[in-house]
Amino acid sequence: MVVYEITVKIFFQQEVCVSLISGILAQYIDSYLVKDPHFLVLHKRNTIKGYSFDMPSKIEKGMKVYKSDEIYQFRIRTVNQELMSYLMEGIADHKTNAVKGLARTVKQIPHKPIASVYTLTPCIIRPANNKRYWRDCMSFEEFEQELCASLIHQYERYTGEEVEKNVTLYDQIELKSKCAIGISYKGITLLGDKFAMQVSDNETAQKVFYFALANSVGMGPRGQGFLGFRFVN
Repeated sequence: MVVYEITVKIFFQQEVCVSLISGILAQYIDSYLVKDPHFLVLHKRNTIKGYSFDMPSKIEKGMKVYKSDEIYQFRIRTVNQELMSYLMEGIADHKTNAVKGLARTVKQIPHKPIASVYTLTPCIIRPANNKRYWRDCMSFEEFEQELCASLIHQYERYTGEEVEKNVTLYDQIELKSKCAIGISYKGITLLGDKFAMQVSDNETAQKVFYFALANSVGMGPRGQGFLGFRFVN
């Protein structure tokens, strides 16, 4: 498994509210994927996609809009080599009413021991009882269980490998958001959090989190749960 990181330079053709940017970028990527019959099937399937993206750079404190007269860049990560090749082939020439691609580059994230990860975009964990937000109905320990179950489920479903029971994925977790972070999605507001984790040094934890660098924690194809990381020195 290889994690590819594509950096895409873009130009906004109109001002875009920061609160709406994840949906705008998701539509930009989706509208490019559906041009190809193979990736149209991937887009429509209810499955683990194996890719994620973050928000454009140059976010300043108090910033409310991305301007239409500046160039920004964002990253797409994937473990799907075919998807990487397809994105490199034409994402820089793709445009929507809001976004125009300009350039793209790609690199591989090396297989090195991961010391820690931290969310760059909010992670959304929806409780099994259909509540909107975990703090309304779960303890922090229950949230941790849901988080680990989600990471393992996504890894197993994508790779076909079975993770041993009771494996330790991380040694420490710290919530970085004091309260819920609202994300606009399809006309509703979803609630998420940012956190940091010290990754365990066992082989399984390292494989699960290496995959999560591409797939994110949660709704990666919608721009949520995108991970920053630090390697062991």
